[in-house]
Amino acid sequence: MWSLVFWLSDGYSAPLIRTRMKKVMQHIPGILYRKHWNLETKQKISLTLFVLSVIVYFPFAHWVSTTPVGTTLFLWLLIFYGLAIPVAVLAIPVSLVALCFRRTRRDALWVLILSLIYLPLTFAAIPLGWQVRMQRMATFAERSKPLVQAIARYRDDHGTPPETLEQLVPDYLPHVPGTGMMAYPTYHYYAGAQSRERYQGNAWALVVPTGSGGPNWDQMLYFPLENYPEHGYGGRLERVGDWAYVHE
Repeated sequence: MWSLVFWLSDGYSAPLIRTRMKKVMQHIPGILYRKHWNLETKQKISLTLFVLSVIVYFPFAHWVSTTPVGTTLFLWLLIFYGLAIPVAVLAIPVSLVALCFRRTRRDALWVLILSLIYLPLTFAAIPLGWQVRMQRMATFAERSKPLVQAIARYRDDHGTPPETLEQLVPDYLPHVPGTGMMAYPTYHYYAGAQSRERYQGNAWALVVPTGSGGPNWDQMLYFPLENYPEHGYGGRLERVGDWAYVHE
């Protein structure tokens, strides 16, 4: 900045200063135009990456929520991809109209192409994400077998299931296990009259809340009788090994 001032004032000649000021002013429009163009380019790159990322993000969000170091944060962020669906649908007719005008034709074509790419990618990503999620839930069900077997052995030995999971320690388990999913870390255990009343007459039951993002109350259920209804507990039940997943 100071070098520019010295260059303009060198010689203290008013005509010379005016001449040099004109040269500076001639370059300003070009500088501003390039800056504006770079900003638009960055926006286009960001939007393009957003559109293409949907096919990866859905499976990733469901996968990471079921890992030992996972979180449901990425599932909550899926709402932005959902909100983009009506935007993309609306953008298609708007872009078709804008194609009729030379000034907006280039951007309209770009928006139209992205919209036509985003919609099928999203509708492919949603079931792909759920496929990953249910595979991970099947792994969880298999991982839960030692706990289920410990409860069954306790019942065989004592005639009734344990009142709490802590009663399994140390004779049947070294410690009360976690689920192995940080986002859904805890088994909720019910036994006795409460279990029979709430869970299809089962003497005991295991429940793991597995919300899949947003205001959602999905859960995994284990009934020793495995008498899962098709509908109930706030949604539709899907068998996952010996367990059932409630799609709320």
